[in-house]
Amino acid sequence: MARRIIYWFRNDLRLKDNQALSAAVGSASEIIPVYVFDPRQFEKTKLGFRRTSALRARFLIESVAELRENIRQKGGDLLIRVGKPEEIVAKLAEDYNADYVYTSKEIAPQETRIESSLSKNLKIANVDIKLFWMDTMISAFDLPFRVSKLPSGFPEFERLLSNDLKIKDQFPTPEAITLPADFEAGAIPGLPELGIDPNEIPAETSDVSRGGETHALAVLKEYVEQYVKKDIAYPSTEPLTDTRLSDWLSLGCISASYIYRSVKTAQSHAVTEDAIIINLLKREFLHWTLLRFGPRMFKPSGVKHHFNRRWKNDNAAFEKWINGQTDNQSVNDIVQKLTATGFITAAERETATKYLVDDLDINWTWGAMYFESLLLDYEASVNWGRWNNLAGVGED
Repeated sequence: MARRIIYWFRNDLRLKDNQALSAAVGSASEIIPVYVFDPRQFEKTKLGFRRTSALRARFLIESVAELRENIRQKGGDLLIRVGKPEEIVAKLAEDYNADYVYTSKEIAPQETRIESSLSKNLKIANVDIKLFWMDTMISAFDLPFRVSKLPSGFPEFERLLSNDLKIKDQFPTPEAITLPADFEAGAIPGLPELGIDPNEIPAETSDVSRGGETHALAVLKEYVEQYVKKDIAYPSTEPLTDTRLSDWLSLGCISASYIYRSVKTAQSHAVTEDAIIINLLKREFLHWTLLRFGPRMFKPSGVKHHFNRRWKNDNAAFEKWINGQTDNQSVNDIVQKLTATGFITAAERETATKYLVDDLDINWTWGAMYFESLLLDYEASVNWGRWNNLAGVGED
């Protein structure tokens, strides 16, 4: 057994069903949990708005704060730092004489670059890093095809999985987390410490989710009790998004496989598959699509390499779209709701996206960047994958 492991939390802000954390606790006498707020996440994009809006930043802060409290109840603590994770985590590993760094494996390009830089920095200190693939419900080894042979569309993906779906088992919640005696916990930053003016929070934010694992589990429980157990169909075909469970799923306050198992267990008597199961499988497909195609997903030509499709880089028209000043009042209302709350339904997302793409013919990556900034449930694969598809350059 290792003497000491640094556990770096990323988009897995939970104790329940956390594979990497469970492995760390079972592999070392002492665990040093750490979360690093990376200022690069809150910088302005080339289009003038933040990569992560004030609302989404607040949701993240709330989720980290609850995670710290949950860890404290287990006898440990969560070290908080602000800066570049690839430097800070490596320095912590060296300062605390850690044997390993355990963390989740991400798939978006910037996150994987940070992993690579951290790995190089750790090698200098003679510390190993162990990455755990946790974003999907299915392990790569359990897919009925190689990732390089990923089906070109969701229907074929679903068909191939239908008779051989192997969802990961649930991992145990740590009973105790033991820290070294000489740790320095650090303070959770407010918005100003992240370079964000608190006045950027909209005045009316009553319809905004509150971050944290407790809220995620409560929303899932309500969905199971009100719909699944009663065998009542949710009013839309996108309950994962429209119940807002996806808000917490995006930060890993709850795992996709935990949602899947909870719903499947509750509907064991049902004949028809609950819509949220299909939503989870679509999310799964988009995660594997990002892994398969990487940076192509973020380019105007999309994963299909549609180089002949030309888009307008019309700043004036785009500004009208993001400010809710277009000729379409329904679209205006949707975008204004997004700005005020960080949430719009799946159907509203499609309406706003199609207007930008089909009516205005604006570069769709601009819209995807705006959604990335504001949506509380932003996940790179899901957001950019949906925009790819609606722009006609993705794997439908």
